[in-house]
Amino acid sequence: MNADVKSAYSGEIFDLWDTYEKVVVKDFMFHAALGEEVERALRERFEGRAFSLLDLGCGDAHVFAPILRRIPPASYKGIDLSDTALALAAENLKSLPCPVQLAHSDMLSALSEGVSYDVLHSSFVLHHLATEDKAEFFRRASRALAPGGLLLLVDTMREEDETRDDYLRHYFAWIEKDWTGLSRAEKDAIFDHVSTSDYPEPLSLLEQQARAAGLKRLPGDVPHRWHHLMRFERA
Repeated sequence: MNADVKSAYSGEIFDLWDTYEKVVVKDFMFHAALGEEVERALRERFEGRAFSLLDLGCGDAHVFAPILRRIPPASYKGIDLSDTALALAAENLKSLPCPVQLAHSDMLSALSEGVSYDVLHSSFVLHHLATEDKAEFFRRASRALAPGGLLLLVDTMREEDETRDDYLRHYFAWIEKDWTGLSRAEKDAIFDHVSTSDYPEPLSLLEQQARAAGLKRLPGDVPHRWHHLMRFERA
């Protein structure tokens, strides 16, 4: 993994925990709607069936934990590079009726441990990687995905005609207009984080990378501005 990009998603957003919590609670990034789509995808494939789950960049699991209480996996492993996030995740996941394992790791390393999973889930993490590292993510995810399994990828994606500079300009204008209830300092901290750490790709590029890695994109993506859920299975 590119060292600069690896450091960019090392969990520093949790140093701004109060601000991040406001973003999630106020649903500025459509966590609620995307969470509903994730739950629907899990139910369609695994309702009444045991499944193992690897959560890549689990954060504090605040949004995902209620979903997993309603459709619990047989086993759960979450990885993140933020010790703050992992401590919060342990609290949020403690009521799951299955073994829970949390580990300090990056997503590419976690996918290289030789273990297969029925579900690979990642929410708002992949966009921190460089383009070539995203392709490597899909290659490793394809190898780690069990037959009949699902890769559920929630992330920000640029419009097809947007450069990264265009994306940042449009995204920041939207934050200024619609993310009410945040202070000037909080918005500036978000702008700084996104400017230095976020490298979203067009959906078509991610689909191309996934296809090259042996993954097939499933229909059903409903975009929420720049925020998507992409579903993949092994081709």
